[in-house]
Amino acid sequence: MRLKLTLTLLVILLGLLTYIFYIDPWGDSRAIEDQDRNALASLAVDIDYLSISNAAQSVGLSIELQEDGWMLTQPYRWPANTFAVERILNQLQFLDTKVSFDADRLDQAGTSLKEYGLEPPEITLEFGKGETAYSIGIGNATAVGNHLYLLSHDQSKIHVVDRSLLDSLSIELEALRNPRIFRSNIFEVESWNLQLREANNLRTRITKNNDLWILETPIRARADSIEVNTLLGRLLELKSQNIVQPTPIELSMYGLSDPFLRIALESGQSREALEVGDPVNGDDESLRWAKLESRDTVFELEIDYLSDLEAAQTQLRDRHIIEVDTAYATSISYDRDSQGSFDLQKLETGEWDILTLDQEQGIVREKGSSEAVEEALAWLATIQAIATDNSSGFVHDAPTAADLEDYGLEVPDFSISIASNRTRDQSEALDSPQTETLLFGIRERTDRSIRYVKLKEKDFVYHVSNDTVSLIADQAFEFRDRNLFDLPEGARVSKIAIGKLSSGQILFNKSDSEPQFPRQLSKELESFRVKSYLQNAYTSNVQIAGKRQPWAYSLNVTFVWTVADVEQSRDVELYLSELTGGPLLIGGSIENNTVFEFRQPFIDAFSGTVFNRVKRDLPEQPFDPNTPLSTAAEQPTSGGNQ
Repeated sequence: MRLKLTLTLLVILLGLLTYIFYIDPWGDSRAIEDQDRNALASLAVDIDYLSISNAAQSVGLSIELQEDGWMLTQPYRWPANTFAVERILNQLQFLDTKVSFDADRLDQAGTSLKEYGLEPPEITLEFGKGETAYSIGIGNATAVGNHLYLLSHDQSKIHVVDRSLLDSLSIELEALRNPRIFRSNIFEVESWNLQLREANNLRTRITKNNDLWILETPIRARADSIEVNTLLGRLLELKSQNIVQPTPIELSMYGLSDPFLRIALESGQSREALEVGDPVNGDDESLRWAKLESRDTVFELEIDYLSDLEAAQTQLRDRHIIEVDTAYATSISYDRDSQGSFDLQKLETGEWDILTLDQEQGIVREKGSSEAVEEALAWLATIQAIATDNSSGFVHDAPTAADLEDYGLEVPDFSISIASNRTRDQSEALDSPQTETLLFGIRERTDRSIRYVKLKEKDFVYHVSNDTVSLIADQAFEFRDRNLFDLPEGARVSKIAIGKLSSGQILFNKSDSEPQFPRQLSKELESFRVKSYLQNAYTSNVQIAGKRQPWAYSLNVTFVWTVADVEQSRDVELYLSELTGGPLLIGGSIENNTVFEFRQPFIDAFSGTVFNRVKRDLPEQPFDPNTPLSTAAEQPTSGGNQ
C-alpha cells in the first residue's frame, strides 16, 4: 500500500518537473491578460506596406498601400485583391495569443530559436508605416493544439498564436492579385478610345457630354448610348489570365511593340490604357498577349468580341436620323415638287392646323388632326440607318455633289422639315426651336426595299427601310380633322338605315323609338371619327387586296339636336365596302368628297347590326384548360332524368 502511494507521488512529481523545465522553464511565464492577448494589434494598425518571405521559396510577396488602393509590388506590379489583403490585416489585428515567454531564457532551458523554427524563421513577415518597420518571424507548429510559434519584432518574446495566421499568409500569388484590368467604374469613365493596327491605326474616340455619348473620331456624330455602355461594361469586366513575364526584354515577341489593339479609358484625372498583342496560339484568336501601358507585366487575356471592337465605328454610332425631339415639334413642312407643299402648325391650344397655298386665295388654313400629326411624328422618330449584307447603313460621311446626285439627294423630290423645342434625349428646352430637314433620295438599285436619306444640315448619307418611309403620312388631306360630320354638341342619332347596294335590299331601317334600335352602332356614330383618310376624292369603287370593288352597303343616318327649343336635323349618307371579317372596313362620303378607313369599334358595331354578330369576351388569361367554358357548362345533357 505504501509502495503504491509512493509511486503515485513520484509520477506527480515527474509531471510537475516536466512542466517546469519543458513547458514553462522560465518560472515567470504568465497568463495573457485581455489587453495582451494580441501581440501584434498595436503594431498592425494603419500600416501601408507588408512583405511575406518564405524560406522555402526564392521569391517573396510585397504589397503597398497607394492612393488608389493596395498594390502588389513583388514579384511584379499589379493591383492587389482587396479582400485577400483585408483578411491578412484582420488576422494581424485580431490574432489571439495563447502564451508568451521570454526568448533570452531559452539557453537556461537548454533549447534555442532553431528548435522552434525561428532561426531562421520559416516565414518572415515585415510590415509598417512610412519609415517605421517591424519584422516578425513565424516558426514551427506546436506539438499539441492548432498553434504555432511567433517571434516578436524585437526578438524578445516568443508567442504561441493561432495557426489561422499561417493560413492567411500562405495565399497563392494568383489569389493575392486582382484579376481586373481596368480599375475605373462605368459611371466614372468620361471618354475612351479604340485604336486598331489592322485599320491603319484608325482611332475611334467616344466622349461623354451631359450623360450622352458622342463619337469624336473618325467623325463627329451622336453615339448610341445603350450600345456604348454595353461594350464599355464588357471592357471594364476584362480579367487577366496567367502572368507570362513580369519584366519582358523584347515586347515584339508578344506583338506588343506595335499592338494589334489599344484601349484607353479616361476618368477624372486618371488614364488607363490596355495594349493587346498577338494570339497566344494560332488556333484561338480570342486568347492574346496583353499588357497595360503603365506596367511592364505581360499577361494572357481572353477577349472573344474582337469583331465588335473592330466594327465599333458603326456599331456604336446612333442609327437614328432625326436629332430633334419630334414629340416637342412646333411645325412641320412637307415639300414635294410633284404634289406641291404644305405646312402643319401647332397652335397654343395644342391643336394643329394645315396650311396650304392656293394661287387664288393665298394661304388656306384648315383644321388638322392632332392624332394624325402625332402618328406621323412617331414614325419619323423611328427612321434609322439599317444594315444590309452590303452596307452598314452608313453609306457616306462626306459625299461629293456627284455622290449626292447618284443617291437622288442633290435635288430631292421630297423633303420633310421639323422644328422642335428640344433635341432628342434632352430634358431642357432650347432657347429657340431647332429645325432639321430630312431629304429623301431614290431607292437602292440592287435592293428596292432600301432608300437613301440624309439631313440637309449634315453630310451623312444613310440607308433606311422604304417600308418605314411609306408609313409616314405625306399628303395634306391625310392630316385633316378626323371628325367627319362636324355636328353640334348634343347631336344624337334618331334613325339608321342600311341597304345592300348590289340588290337594293334594305337590311335595316329603325328609329330610336323602336326596341331593336342598334344602341351600340348609334353610340359609335354620335362620336364618329375616321381611322385615316385614304383618298382625297370620293370614287364609286374602292381597291381592296389589289382589286377594285364597288361599294357594298349604304348607311343613312339622321342626327337631331335642339337649338332654342327648336329641333334641328341632318341626314348623312356613307358608303361601305364589303366586310372582310378582319380589321379593315373602308368607307366613302360624297358630301365630304373622301374615302377613309373605319375604326375597329365601328366595325364591330356595324357587323353586329348587319349580321347579328355578337362580340365575344376574350378568355381569361392565362387560359385554364381545367375550367370548362361557360357555353359548355350551360348546355343540357342528353338522356337521363328530365
